[in-house]
Amino acid sequence: MTGIIDLYKEKGMTSHTCVARVRRILGIKKAGHPGTLDPEATGVLPIMVGGATRCSDLFLDMKKSYRATATFGLVSDTQDIWGSVENTGADLSGVTGEAVKEALKEFHGTVMQTPPAYSALKKDGVPYYKLARRGEAVETEARPVNIYSCSLVSFTVNEEGLPAAEIEVCCGRGTYIRTIINDLGVRLGCGAVMSKLERTAYGDFLAGDAVTLSDVEKAAREGRLRDVVRPLKDIFSFPTLELFPGEYTAYMQGKILSADKARVCFPENGPAEDDARIYVNEGETRIMLLTSGQEFALARATLRDENSYELRADRYFGNT
Repeated sequence: MTGIIDLYKEKGMTSHTCVARVRRILGIKKAGHPGTLDPEATGVLPIMVGGATRCSDLFLDMKKSYRATATFGLVSDTQDIWGSVENTGADLSGVTGEAVKEALKEFHGTVMQTPPAYSALKKDGVPYYKLARRGEAVETEARPVNIYSCSLVSFTVNEEGLPAAEIEVCCGRGTYIRTIINDLGVRLGCGAVMSKLERTAYGDFLAGDAVTLSDVEKAAREGRLRDVVRPLKDIFSFPTLELFPGEYTAYMQGKILSADKARVCFPENGPAEDDARIYVNEGETRIMLLTSGQEFALARATLRDENSYELRADRYFGNT
């Protein structure tokens, strides 16, 4: 089986655990995810199944959206409420909704961000969080990240009398929401930690459409896995081409194919011109190859002339 599950990760589970559960439920060996969610975070965690694990790079440029809660007046070694937390004792009288809203304006565009020591980034193959837990000094370097929007949703005072703000962030890869909140606390001079995080979207995968592990288990029991494992051709906006039997054989032998342009089916809502998943190099695009209506490979396509494509192998998903 090849496809992607729009999984809603529940609180208290690691991303690795979710992948392991999916492998066990589906009875498969290959499954993975394109981006870790912290154990206490919830939300969208796409799970690549079978040959779809060869598509992890296609997720790199997808935008991600989050809804998070910042609690002010606290600091933490992990930049969230689940680490070693200290009260800063700062004057919080100036921490208002308007002050937060104004400070969030600085978190827009390409900004330099220093990743937290407790992160999944690696040094010599070892995750930083493991080094930090061993008490080893971890120094991370600031790097550019893209923040497309960062806005205030609501502002309240929690049960402990601390100001708290719910924010929404849309960002690119490598952005740490807890670091945005930590830096927000620095801007306001009082400290802040992330006390809640939900990933509401990962590209076109939405929290409102996502299924839980319980849903996947139920679908497996009832023989409805195709209801939760979405085909690649329905996810990515690739043009598609159904191969003739002889063309399939030639592709599997590594031969270059030629196909009439008229045979290629283009999606009604085509991809954006800057979508790197579709447009590989100048004059070269990707086409999803089908056999018996099922996707089995991607090909790099160049125009041979105004009426036909020349197709070279890009990646093979395996039998579907």
